[in-house]
Amino acid sequence: MNESHVTASSIRSKRIFYLAFATITLLVLGLIYAWTILSGPIVAEFPDYKGVASQVFQVSMFAFCVSALFGAQIIKRASAKAAILVAAALFGAGFVLTALTASLGVWALFAFYGIIGASGCGIAYNAIISLVNPWFPDKIGLCSGVQMMGFGVSALALGLLCETAFNTEGIWWGMVFIVIALVGVLAMLALAFIVKPAPAGIAATLGMQGAAATVKESPTKNQSIMSTKVFWLYSIWATFVIACGLALIGSVKPGATAIGAEAGFAAVLVGLVSTMNGLGRIINGTLFDKFGLVPVMMISASTAIVTMVCLALSVGMAVLPLYVVAAILVASPYGSVPVMASAYARQRYKAADFAKNLGIANCNIASAALINIIISGILGSPAAGQGPVIYGILAVLAAIALLVVFLFSKVYKSDLAQIAKELE
Repeated sequence: MNESHVTASSIRSKRIFYLAFATITLLVLGLIYAWTILSGPIVAEFPDYKGVASQVFQVSMFAFCVSALFGAQIIKRASAKAAILVAAALFGAGFVLTALTASLGVWALFAFYGIIGASGCGIAYNAIISLVNPWFPDKIGLCSGVQMMGFGVSALALGLLCETAFNTEGIWWGMVFIVIALVGVLAMLALAFIVKPAPAGIAATLGMQGAAATVKESPTKNQSIMSTKVFWLYSIWATFVIACGLALIGSVKPGATAIGAEAGFAAVLVGLVSTMNGLGRIINGTLFDKFGLVPVMMISASTAIVTMVCLALSVGMAVLPLYVVAAILVASPYGSVPVMASAYARQRYKAADFAKNLGIANCNIASAALINIIISGILGSPAAGQGPVIYGILAVLAAIALLVVFLFSKVYKSDLAQIAKELE
C-alpha cells in the first residue's frame, strides 16, 4: 500500500470522526433555538415577562451574529481552539447566570441568555465550522449541512427533553439551565483539544483536480467580501429569508396555542420545526453540491413566500392544520441560509479568510433579527393578534428576496467564470 493512499485513508477516517464530534457539539449549542420551550417555565414564574419574552430570542440571534465576528478575530490572531475555549466560558456563564438572576428582572434574560450565552454560541459556531469544513474540500455543502443539522434539530432532540424535565415535579427550571451549561462546556472543551486543523494540501491528497486542489488564489477570490456587489445582493436575499424563519421560530409555541393547540402539541410542533430546520440544512447542502448556489436560493425564497402567506391565513382564520404545515415548511428555507453562507463564503472568496467571511455572511441573521425586533416593537408578537399583518409583511420581503436572486445569479456566475479563468 503506497504512502499517499495511506495518507488519504487516514484523512477520510479523521474527517468523519471530526464531523460527527462537531455535529454532536452543535446539537447542544443549538438549544439557543429552543427559547420558546426554555422560556416557558420562566414566564410561568414571572408573568410580567410575557410581553417581551419573544424579543429575547431576537436579541439572542443578533448577539449570535455579532459575536461570530469577534470569534473570527480570535481565530485569526490565535486559533480556532482559543475561540472555542472563549465560547465555552461565555456559554456556560450565560446559562448559569440566567438561572440564578432571572428573578431580578427581565433585563437578566436579555443580558445573560440573549447576549452572553448567545455570544458563546456564535463564537463556537463560527470556530467549529471553520475548523471542520476544510477537511471536506470535496463536499462543502454536505459538510456544512450535517453540522448545521445538529444545530437545527436541537429543539427536537434536546428541547423536548428539557420540556419533560420542566414538567417533572420537584425539578427547578434553573437546574435544567445549569445542566445545559455543564454539558455544553464539556462538549466544547473536548472538541477544542481533540479536533485538529486540516493538513495543507488536503484536496490534492484526496485526489481532487483543478481549482479545488490548488493553493493558488485568483485576484477575484482575493477581493474583500464587503467590497463586492455580489455580497450585498446575497445579503438582501439572506436577510429577508431568515427574517421569515425567525418570526416563526421565536413564537411558534405561543402562536400555536393562540389558535387552539394544546400546550403539549405546541411543544411537539417546536420539535417538528426544529427537525425540518435540521433536515433542510442537509438537503440544501446536498442540493448545493449538485446544482450550485442559485437554485437553492430560488427554492428557498419561493418556499418562504408560500409559507408566509399560509401563516397569515392560518392565524387570521385560526386554522391550526394550515399553521402546522406552514410552520414546518418555513424551517427549510430558514435552514438553507446558514449552509449557503458557509458554502458561498468558501466558494467565492479567499480560503484563508473563511472564518472572517463566514462571520460577515452570518451577520445577515443579525439584520433579520433587527427587522423582527422593529416589527415586534410596532405590531407586537405574531402570536399577540397582529400575526396576519406581520406574516403578510414578511411575504412581501420574501418576494423581494426572490427578485434579488435573479440579479445575484448574473453577477455570481460572472464572478465564478472569472475565477475559473484566473486559475487556468
